[in-house]
Amino acid sequence: MQKLLAGRSIPCWIWHSDRGGRDRLTLSVRFHLDKKTSGLSCRFALTGQAVVSLDGQRIAEIQELAAHTAAFTLVDGFPSELDAGTHTLTFDIVATRQVPIVEVNGYLAGRTLGFSAYIEGEGFWLSSDESWTSDDNVPATVVARLGEEPFGDLEDGPEWFVAGGFGDIVAKPIHEVTIGQYANSEAQQESPGIVRITGEVIGSEPLVQPQRNDLNLFYHLRKQAEWKEVRTMQQARDWSNDPVIRITLPKEENARMKVVNQGTEAINLLWNGAESIHEMDAYDGCISEWFTLEAGATFITLPQGYRHIQLIVFSEQACSFDLLVSFEAVGVDLERVGAVASDLPIMDQIYDVSAHTSLICHQIGLWDGVKRDRLNWTFDYYLAAKSGYFVWNDYAVLKRAVSEVGEGTPRGYWMNGIPEYTMWWICTLWDYYYHTGDRSFILEMKEPLQRQVEWIKENIDPETGWMRGLEGALIEWVPISQGDAELGVHAVLRQTANRLRMLADEIPELEQGELWTVPDIPAERFLQSEALAVVLHGIESGYVGEEDARRFLLGYELKDPFTPLSAFSLAEAYSAFGMKDKAWNVIETVWGKMLDLDATTFWEGVKLELPDDYHDALTTYKAYDSYRMSLCHAWSSTPIKWISENVLGVRIAEPGCRSVVFEPYAPQGATRCSGSVNTPYGPVRVEWKKREDGSLESLIEAPEQINVIRMEMAR
Repeated sequence: MQKLLAGRSIPCWIWHSDRGGRDRLTLSVRFHLDKKTSGLSCRFALTGQAVVSLDGQRIAEIQELAAHTAAFTLVDGFPSELDAGTHTLTFDIVATRQVPIVEVNGYLAGRTLGFSAYIEGEGFWLSSDESWTSDDNVPATVVARLGEEPFGDLEDGPEWFVAGGFGDIVAKPIHEVTIGQYANSEAQQESPGIVRITGEVIGSEPLVQPQRNDLNLFYHLRKQAEWKEVRTMQQARDWSNDPVIRITLPKEENARMKVVNQGTEAINLLWNGAESIHEMDAYDGCISEWFTLEAGATFITLPQGYRHIQLIVFSEQACSFDLLVSFEAVGVDLERVGAVASDLPIMDQIYDVSAHTSLICHQIGLWDGVKRDRLNWTFDYYLAAKSGYFVWNDYAVLKRAVSEVGEGTPRGYWMNGIPEYTMWWICTLWDYYYHTGDRSFILEMKEPLQRQVEWIKENIDPETGWMRGLEGALIEWVPISQGDAELGVHAVLRQTANRLRMLADEIPELEQGELWTVPDIPAERFLQSEALAVVLHGIESGYVGEEDARRFLLGYELKDPFTPLSAFSLAEAYSAFGMKDKAWNVIETVWGKMLDLDATTFWEGVKLELPDDYHDALTTYKAYDSYRMSLCHAWSSTPIKWISENVLGVRIAEPGCRSVVFEPYAPQGATRCSGSVNTPYGPVRVEWKKREDGSLESLIEAPEQINVIRMEMAR
């Protein structure tokens, strides 16, 4: 029985312990009121239809609507006042449809059905959790936290629900915004970050809200379909006589917008959000939503990824309007430990934009980006984590992303439906342990790890080591032949085996036993590949020996097509073979290219040669029929790792950061640098300056638990 609590909890998605195996059930909760309570209401979200009863009396019937999974809906018939005493609320539920599960979201198989609710009143709060009971008086099972896939954020909840189901997300005011073009209205900065918009509307027909008829694979697929529907209606109408205002945030954010109607009439507001002006003007993947705002009311949008905003004010009747518009950045409130400051501005800017890209992708999970989707993709967070270890003091978001996919993916399925994504998950476990020394979390993953290792073994020919059924291989986000993809997968397979052996040596309790056989592949096959990523995987895995690797790297010139992930791998390969000048040239060229195009977060893809409308040139990598290329992608935050390990010169030498090698490097144009690197024991601080003879005078301060191995200072 749940009683009044001093704090208010955010409702969970709950169900029977059978989860998707039970489509008929009763969920109920007993609650006690110490006194007669008024101002009561109950809101719910649900897969299925339901009969609602209070103290044994039927009070409402709920239809089975897909829309009920997207918003908290008021229970009509719930009394606004109840007497003191113990009460019982019951939902008798029947679900005829479940959230669809395919390979990419297979780890969500336990979340195909769900129920979430809360009751509030004067001095009273109750929300769905494990204190509710399902059939046979068995405690309900939490199937998802608020904000998690497949349901995502829900509309019509209290403003403070922004904290999310784990309670660690914050909303911070954005104090600097820029007012761009505006027509048929007046717009001015009322105070820092608050824009006042006034004017007249002439009166026009309302738009139609998109119908939510389907249960979607995940939140952003639903949102993208709705945006496209609104965008189509928007483009079919002439807005030349309506008030139109554009606002730009200082950086791309996962942001929510707050609009206060100070006028005396209700108005409608259509808003678009985009990562770039190109997207705003030309692509139907642009965020497109509209809502009605009554006089004196406030509306707050759900957080989405954007930098540029367009507002169109309209109403059915001619009237004047007076609006206050402000924005908040939404994400996990991480403490930034890593930093760099030098007299090479391009390097500092690359580091800082990488850190911002990483930060705003820390949400309910470690998302690949804040605009496109919210699934936990193992390759994306494997790469995103590479920067996170050096810059943030907390890995909770990474850990819940790792555990969600690991525990949720059953044996017999590849993570995210892609063979090597299972391998990248295993590699993430090694990287996490190598940086943190956190044995307890790795041991929590023991069963999922054993399960996935056995599945890999089942798909390998024990005689040859070659894998079977690699039609879904995905090595790089650019066009690549099936033969090259298969080569890349086997290189990743070998890398994974190497890391798994090291992990098992460090933590024998994992009981890994014999690993798989890897195939014998000659170096020439990798070196003949047209795909940069495949060659680099061949080098990193050891299929390509040192002499051949040096020859390739010395003769290679970066060229399209590639993505930031293969560009980073190239920089890492150069550094591993002592070619740090070449490595820095890659970082400066690729990430500098994005900065030249006004990037405030780093992208999913990039080309050295790009037209003005670079979206089309980038989306052709995967032949998207609409704009989906992410301009905020956590896998592109990796320069933090390179700068920390090479320019600051702090490289881990033992798992758990028990010792580090100190060997700073000065890129061309840099004569001084200082900064810090996060470790499990606290920050390592570095400072160096270049002497006249080109050598470096350096200082390092490390926590006493870390043994520092000083190397000869690089120029």
